[in-house]
Amino acid sequence: MLHNKWIILTFSLALSFGVAAQDLTENQVAENNIFSTALNQVNIIDLYPNPAVDFLVVEISNLTLEHVELELRSIIGNKIIIRPEELGHGKYRIPVKELASGYYFVVVKDDFDRFKKATRFLKN
Repeated sequence: MLHNKWIILTFSLALSFGVAAQDLTENQVAENNIFSTALNQVNIIDLYPNPAVDFLVVEISNLTLEHVELELRSIIGNKIIIRPEELGHGKYRIPVKELASGYYFVVVKDDFDRFKKATRFLKN
């Protein structure tokens, strides 16, 4: 009998914590809806053409980064030396003609803003 009461008490506590956490999360989202929407729309990275043949364009929409650095890495993580050409605010072209066919990662980073994101592309 004591064992059944313990199970019921444990279940009711877990249920009440779950409901409280859900209410808190919904309230936070409601209060910060504008902030969370803006946060999701910052530093969107697009790569094209994908698959790439001669060059790859990296475009960063809603750019908030100040010191953008681009790295190219093989699928196993080896760093490949590149010289990206800046085409305009948040837009870069990377020559990939000499690369072997396969998957690679472009890493966009800004140490000042502590931002780092890797995006995969295919080289034909």
